[in-house]
Amino acid sequence: MKGETMKKIILLFALFFTVPAGSLFAQYTPASVEGISPKRNITFIDPITNQSETRTVGLCYGKIYNPNSGPDVCFYSLDVRKAASNCLPNYDYIDDSASVLPSRVCYILYNYYPAATGPGQLGNLANESGAIQAVIWHYMNGLDLNTITSTTVRNRALAIQTYVDANGNFCLVPEVLKISPDLDPDSFIIETKTDAGHGVAVNGIQLSISEGSLSTYTVNTNSSGFSDPVQVIGTGTGTISAYSDNINLPKGRIFKHITDECPKVVLACSGPGALRVYSDWGALPVELSSFTSAVSSNNVTLNWTTVSELNNSGFNIERKSSTEAEWKLAGNVSGNGTTTNISEYSFTDRNVASGRYIYRLKQIDFNGNFEYFNLNNEIEVGTPSKFALSQNYPNPFNPETKIKYELPVNGYVSIKVFDNSGKEVAVLVNGNVPAGYHTVSFKASNLSSGIYFYRLETAGFVKVMKMALVK
Repeated sequence: MKGETMKKIILLFALFFTVPAGSLFAQYTPASVEGISPKRNITFIDPITNQSETRTVGLCYGKIYNPNSGPDVCFYSLDVRKAASNCLPNYDYIDDSASVLPSRVCYILYNYYPAATGPGQLGNLANESGAIQAVIWHYMNGLDLNTITSTTVRNRALAIQTYVDANGNFCLVPEVLKISPDLDPDSFIIETKTDAGHGVAVNGIQLSISEGSLSTYTVNTNSSGFSDPVQVIGTGTGTISAYSDNINLPKGRIFKHITDECPKVVLACSGPGALRVYSDWGALPVELSSFTSAVSSNNVTLNWTTVSELNNSGFNIERKSSTEAEWKLAGNVSGNGTTTNISEYSFTDRNVASGRYIYRLKQIDFNGNFEYFNLNNEIEVGTPSKFALSQNYPNPFNPETKIKYELPVNGYVSIKVFDNSGKEVAVLVNGNVPAGYHTVSFKASNLSSGIYFYRLETAGFVKVMKMALVK
């Protein structure tokens, strides 16, 4: 089943600050959460107690500490059950490397305030950060956003949720320090990256191995973020360690309170800290027993089963058509970490254009190392049997929505948008389109709220449908 298999090195990582005697893996970077700014009060129904709660929410600020400095950073809360405002200031936070951040929360941290100007960002940052905090609680704790009493915060939170549901399924917190396989199966390299995924030079990275020896115990990475190869000598197994006290920790790192009295928090802006990563040399993390496919309309469903997993972060699903040279990411499914139980997985690649495709799984360890599993058969997605125009999604929308349509034959296609008075406001498609399943986006940033109509016209087929823009 395994294709392009590499010698695996499996992450057993933890942020490093002090090492208590006799505890190899109890290694921590401390942090503080000292206040909230911007902030505001919101009232909502607590999903745990089912009672009305009023909380001070927004962007928390504090520090993370390394041997060199205590840089200022910012956080969002991950636990609606504990009020962050009741714990401030608090200096008893440590990293929680064992926790896995949900993909959609990861997407929020990298695409919304303070990291970026998210789609439709509010000018009032207290309202914006309050809405973002509520959406994070929605994904982490099941908060019903419709129970928020503030109309401004509720509407913004619902708009963020809609956008993240549509776009945030494949986000992974980047690994900024990695132990990776080299082309030589007896060697490995060190990789260092910025929070944005770009290579960065780091000097004086310290290495160790529990068995055998290494060709060097200190490496530097170049401006592309790669070290020279390091050879493993005299052993086929063992635990490799790499440590640096000057790594920019990525957004998405989770910190917990040492007594569990306060909510977990997650980095929303990166800062320099100390990081140690571990990896098992020579192990294969995942044993796959089956990998099958099924096609329905223009949707391809992949099913696979593992009989054991070791530090399995998850699988990237990659697709390549018969006419393309490069693989494209189709989606991501989280793994089960470490387990000896049989695990079954499924992923549906939706709205695939007509054509022939091959698929593969890229199984990724927690430190970014990977191996490929190839689907043995080629997939053929056919053409529709009739013309069709689907309801836009999401609907209502703000400010962007998608419209799907189907063509059984090649031909000229026109898709136009009209306002409630019949005035044309946008032309989405105007030209020849091949037979198959298609999707077009409509962005209404410059239009006001209201009812709009979209009309598809092609040879022998016309259809009009209604959609609602709510800002």
